[in-house]
Amino acid sequence: MIGAPWSGDERLRTATFAGARWCAQAQLWRPHDPDLLTTGDVETAVLVLAGTFDLIGGSTAWPARGARTTPFAGRPMAVFLPPRTQFRTQNGSGEILLLGARQPPAPPTAEGRAAFAQKPLLPMAGSNKSFDPTTGEWLPAEAFPTAPESLPPRRMQRLPVGDLIVERVLAADYKAATLSVDEVVVPAGATLRVRDVPGRPGADEVLVFVRGDDGDVVSVRRDVDDVRVTAGRAPSYVVLAYAGKG
Repeated sequence: MIGAPWSGDERLRTATFAGARWCAQAQLWRPHDPDLLTTGDVETAVLVLAGTFDLIGGSTAWPARGARTTPFAGRPMAVFLPPRTQFRTQNGSGEILLLGARQPPAPPTAEGRAAFAQKPLLPMAGSNKSFDPTTGEWLPAEAFPTAPESLPPRRMQRLPVGDLIVERVLAADYKAATLSVDEVVVPAGATLRVRDVPGRPGADEVLVFVRGDDGDVVSVRRDVDDVRVTAGRAPSYVVLAYAGKG
């Protein structure tokens, strides 16, 4: 297990994992209004833990995102951010969790039609769609691998694990190069075993974020199948960010 202390202030706390191959950092952000971060050289999964914000990833805006008052109440809303993307918030308050992972080495630079499939091409005015020459289809601009994307609850599977419900925020077949993400609330006294999660994404590492009786705890584990979280006298909120897709 690779643990990490939090550093920073009330606005932005950060934990980094120097000994991990894929998992780079976790951040807890309580944005000012407005506020701005940039992802750097990692791809990032964003979860709105509490509050409602207008969110902007790069040049794409998603108004009034997030609806729960705490991470224990309601379904998740997420955003995927590619590396080196500006992420802005405004018209809101609350708390946001950002989980960053290193991508595998980039393949040789695509050329011709394959290159155009990686980023939006020829946007259709007023439609938020761009042309993908590899399929001949007009796709939402957010569908391209290099584009930020909003993931509302309707995009997420709900998977029963005994008496628990796992929210699959980023599935293994999502466009992210390395990240897959699950969220679950573990009732008081109950235990979540990662090996019991159906269709668990194959991964080399898992970043485990827990909010429970002892406050916020974050670590990286390489023995993914042996990870378990037991809630104490109160429920625990758990995020599993799998990195290094199998």
